[in-house]
Amino acid sequence: MKKNMILLMAVLLLLCWYTTVGGLMNSEKKYQENVKNAESFEERELYLDAIEEYQSAMQYRKDTSELLLKIAYDYRALGDMDSYITQLKSIVSQYGPRQEAVKNIYDYYSEKKREDDAIEYIAGLKEKYPEDAVVEQYYTQIRKNYYALYHSFQQLNAFLGEYAVYEYEGKKGIVDSAGEIILEAAYDEIQVPLKVTDGFPVKVGNQVYMISEKGYKIAQPEDFYDELGILSGSRIVARKNGKYGYLDKNLEEMTEFVWDDATNFSNKIAAVKSKDKWALINTKGEFLTDYIYSDVKRDSNNFCSRYGLLWVNEGNGYKLINTELEIVCEEVYEDARCFYEEGPGAVCQNGRWGFVDRQGQEIISPVFEDADSFQRGYAPVKKNGLWGYTGEDGEILIDYAFEEALGFNEDGSAPVKRGEAWELIKLGIYK
Repeated sequence: MKKNMILLMAVLLLLCWYTTVGGLMNSEKKYQENVKNAESFEERELYLDAIEEYQSAMQYRKDTSELLLKIAYDYRALGDMDSYITQLKSIVSQYGPRQEAVKNIYDYYSEKKREDDAIEYIAGLKEKYPEDAVVEQYYTQIRKNYYALYHSFQQLNAFLGEYAVYEYEGKKGIVDSAGEIILEAAYDEIQVPLKVTDGFPVKVGNQVYMISEKGYKIAQPEDFYDELGILSGSRIVARKNGKYGYLDKNLEEMTEFVWDDATNFSNKIAAVKSKDKWALINTKGEFLTDYIYSDVKRDSNNFCSRYGLLWVNEGNGYKLINTELEIVCEEVYEDARCFYEEGPGAVCQNGRWGFVDRQGQEIISPVFEDADSFQRGYAPVKKNGLWGYTGEDGEILIDYAFEEALGFNEDGSAPVKRGEAWELIKLGIYK
């Protein structure tokens, strides 16, 4: 009885195997027939019939990406470009960023001068597939796309957030990322605050005070000051009788005014200068170091430690330290630029500029005539007397075309100089 049961089971298994194999062979045969018929129709330019055959063949395969691609090409042959793009996008939607599908979509938009559509589609893929090599290939291409905002300025400074200082006929005002004037050029000096509600510090004649975004005076120190800075780290750097010190947010003096220069606070650290040496202090005015530095690097907005790293020079070159005053790496550089964000920083060695990461490790060799640190994945670099922008892999994303170039802000806008005039350019991926 037991032997009979085993024999019966073996027979049943054999029948199942035979049926399965037979079914697979039959499915493969029907698949090949449909594909062959489709190819025959294509040879006679009967593309609708070919599409029907490919669609019939799809029921016999799990991965139908190859057939969808063939269908897409048949729609293209018919001149039905909407269906062509729909089929290609269907491949990506079902199977991820297949090289040929993404390439054809990108090429179609590029050929039709539909750069905005290409940028929108590839940027969407980048968000969904951030590590995909195919997406990265085309994302690099759209990152090179930019356009001018067609506003001309005599001078533009680097952005702090969405605002930058511009100059017209010796007076200064504020412009936004779109090139729109926020505050007319009516001030001898003006600075961009970290928060608009803190007020814009201005100087008119011998008076310094804070104004709102609409230009209304909102605060003024009772005492006389030569300069007034922005509120940062609950402190405002100011100059009085030619010497620097710090005020609190209520414009009350928090330190003596004894220094020859001083930076804004960030991460509770600022740098102060006495004669020809710099020291680091905290927000209480207490010294974190003696006057041991011949220089402490600061950015165009007067920060030396905004992103948690500082370049300091004790007389033999610039070294990188953190806000705990620990040395980050042993390498010493001839010159350096402050870190603007989490991206790499620019350093100079043997008269040429390259880039290091936040651990001080070289990521781009020093080959440029000049450079500034990365912002939004782009860094201004100079070669043969002109400026362009590089990516973190060293590839030039925006060609050398400018007399001067500054960093991109979070809206994708950057000040550049062509000829004698400054203008704003904007990255297509931020449109």
